[in-house]
Amino acid sequence: MHTESYHLAFLLLAGGRSARYGGNKLLSEHPESNLPLVEHSLRVLLNAKTAHTNTQVINCEATVSKVSHKGLFDKTNQVTLVAGKWHESLETQLSHCPVNLVHNTQWEEGIASSIRFGLQHILSVSCSVSETIAPKSNGDNHSGLHGAEHASRTYSPSHLLISLADLPCLTEQDLAHLIQASQNNPDKIVCCEWTAKNRGNETLNGSEARLTVPAIFPKVLFSELFTLEGDTGAKPIIRKYMKKGKVVAIPTPNAQFDIDIPQDWVNVAMPGYRATHED
Repeated sequence: MHTESYHLAFLLLAGGRSARYGGNKLLSEHPESNLPLVEHSLRVLLNAKTAHTNTQVINCEATVSKVSHKGLFDKTNQVTLVAGKWHESLETQLSHCPVNLVHNTQWEEGIASSIRFGLQHILSVSCSVSETIAPKSNGDNHSGLHGAEHASRTYSPSHLLISLADLPCLTEQDLAHLIQASQNNPDKIVCCEWTAKNRGNETLNGSEARLTVPAIFPKVLFSELFTLEGDTGAKPIIRKYMKKGKVVAIPTPNAQFDIDIPQDWVNVAMPGYRATHED
């Protein structure tokens, strides 16, 4: 696939109930950026997207890049974030960010409903761009802009990157590796591969390699994403196509860490954590 034909949409899922956390985990503070977890995750995705699309970025407020949302991004260029139970608090927290925050009112079904809802939203806002086309010359020296016509071309995503808002260790470089692999293998799913390890970075007994999001899906599989149900996410699709040799798995140790309970933050705050997991 030519680069100009590769259009990647970004979907960040934040529709869970945080039942085990005992509150809204997405507003808990990330120890590295000192931002709420949801904003930290969004910034990582925005930075990866910016590197991919060369979109203009404005930096402000030290620690993490801030991107102005006034006039720089239309709805088709932004990251789409699907919220659920905590929609109102996330909307307030992210009001200054260039993000399409949409409310999945069926969040209680599970993650599958957020995937379907987010993808539907992305497809619904695919933009129609008006292009100016000069008419063929008829020998009239005054023809040209006078006789310009307009034609519309619809731009829709050729691929979809799905990530989760509760992955505190994920980096821009992790996502860049996925995107590059997807561009090199546009007809395949590209996903993260990792093996569960303990705090000493030792593989747990009996632990097998896992294939998970963040993952990138080609357009031909969008219809299958719409068939997902319950709280299993996209794993069934990844497993199905792995058996068919249509999955590229990228080693991504950082994808193994998520936040379910407050104690999970210990993994993120470990001394030397970045040196261990960014190789």
